[in-house]
Amino acid sequence: MSSPRDNFVGEILVDAGILDVARLNDALIIVATRDGSLLDYLINEKVVTEVQARGAIAARMGLAFMETIRPDDVAPHLIEDLPIVFAKNNRVLPLQESGTGVRVACANPFDLGALDAIQAILGRPVEAVVAPGDVIVETINAVYERSGKDEDLGGTGAAEEEELTDLIDAEDEAPIIRWVNNLFFEAVRRRASDIHIEPLEKEVGVRYRVDGVLQNAKNVKKTFLPSIISRVKILAKLNIAEKRLPQDGRIALKIAGKPIDIRVSTVPTSQGERVVMRLLDKQAVLHDITDLGFWKDHYTLFHGLIRRPHGIILVTGPTGSGKTTTLYAGLSQINTPDKNILTVEDPVEYDIEGIGQVHVNPRIDLTFSSGLRAFLRQDPDVIMVGEIRDRETAEIAVQSSLTGHLVLSTIHTNDAAGALTRLVEMDIEPFLVASSMIGIQAQRLVRVLCPHCKEMFEPTRDQLIELGVNPDDPYRPFGQEKEGIYAAAAKHLSPLTPLHPDRLMLYRAVGCDECLGLGYRGRTGLYEMLMITDDIRALVLKNSDSNTIKKTALREGMVNLREDGARKVLSGVTTIEEVLRVTHDD
Repeated sequence: MSSPRDNFVGEILVDAGILDVARLNDALIIVATRDGSLLDYLINEKVVTEVQARGAIAARMGLAFMETIRPDDVAPHLIEDLPIVFAKNNRVLPLQESGTGVRVACANPFDLGALDAIQAILGRPVEAVVAPGDVIVETINAVYERSGKDEDLGGTGAAEEEELTDLIDAEDEAPIIRWVNNLFFEAVRRRASDIHIEPLEKEVGVRYRVDGVLQNAKNVKKTFLPSIISRVKILAKLNIAEKRLPQDGRIALKIAGKPIDIRVSTVPTSQGERVVMRLLDKQAVLHDITDLGFWKDHYTLFHGLIRRPHGIILVTGPTGSGKTTTLYAGLSQINTPDKNILTVEDPVEYDIEGIGQVHVNPRIDLTFSSGLRAFLRQDPDVIMVGEIRDRETAEIAVQSSLTGHLVLSTIHTNDAAGALTRLVEMDIEPFLVASSMIGIQAQRLVRVLCPHCKEMFEPTRDQLIELGVNPDDPYRPFGQEKEGIYAAAAKHLSPLTPLHPDRLMLYRAVGCDECLGLGYRGRTGLYEMLMITDDIRALVLKNSDSNTIKKTALREGMVNLREDGARKVLSGVTTIEEVLRVTHDD
């Protein structure tokens, strides 16, 4: 027998014209034989949409309806005493104070018990507004993550994404479990890419890498080290008894609604085991090449290279310089139904629909070279190799390009010119390097100034000279005559403001709540694009050194990393200190 509430909800939906009587009667019969409400059944079976149903109920009850809720609509102080588990289970969320009461978003306005509980917690009358349940839960995740509330953190040993319990919902009270999970939660809140757990002489230090820079986070007594390491190993399915050998594993977690993949590495040191964890947000949106910080000239060159029918494009730079992100952005740009694109990676960091991606596994002899060799039998148009590490991989990449394939890969060198000599050092014949290579990009990442707190200052002549800028003509590279390289900076976010028409004013970092006191928020790239021209090919054939190749490329108009950094400093994107930190070789 159906409940009076289900009958009332059915009546509302029929009157609103979004459900017919026959379908309602069928649904009431089904619901009477199982747990759950009529409304949940209709929404789950997609008979009605949640927006339609909740909107109709709100209209009948004379309540406001919110189809969307912005995290900024929620007053942080209203959730301080409200447990996140209660809020998500009941799909209720205080929004703002309203007169003598508090507006509370709820999915089920009939649930007077939940509304009474919030009224008791807040000590204020509540005014209910109706919103879709999934919208409320999504907003709860966002506002609790932003506020840093982690009282309810607990452990999860789940391994598969669809079975994960949200870390922020768990209620385990074990101190070590809470401490380790708080570590993950805080890392996500700070946008950290890595967590370092380091045994020191008398304590254990924790550092986060945020925007490429390590920061001290917390310290605990060293007596807790074995328990902390064991907890991490259990999550990563590693051998907790093995403390003498390095181990590698992975952890799958869900934090504030986000699935996070964590790669774990442990190594023994004289002070105890050390752990480094790399965090990958599996929901992170792939960058478009327009979002990577390319200046117009670099964008034009890179955009043209990835549309070539064959040849090798290399991206060089140290670990953590965004090489893989650049390659992914390039692949996404050319990923169309008429192209067969295959990648072999270690590991596959982001899934791209329509592209065949292979994860290397040396244990079964699935390496970059063996994967690349197999790809040639798969009729590919474009191949991406995660990294050229050895002669065999380099040889197959060269042969692939010469037989009509576009090959993208990375290689570890300090600059673009160094990649050419590195391939020759791998015993690849210079004539093969010269004929297969079409472009090499070196890159670094610099932190972007926080737009909320950056402040202007007048740089000294010495600072400008060190940056490579002519103090007497800032928009022309110091010591060179490259027309137009800096000219765009004068038109793009120019720091030569009306307040200071006669002085060159740059920006520096300050720090505020929005950037967690760092002065920076996010990163952008500095780029150096070496195009393989006839003159460069001739130098490769002569087995010339990288310095000679680089000097020739600069004479031909190549913009090096320091110059690209300088024009981004002049445009107010980053600071002198950031550019000097990553471009000392220039």
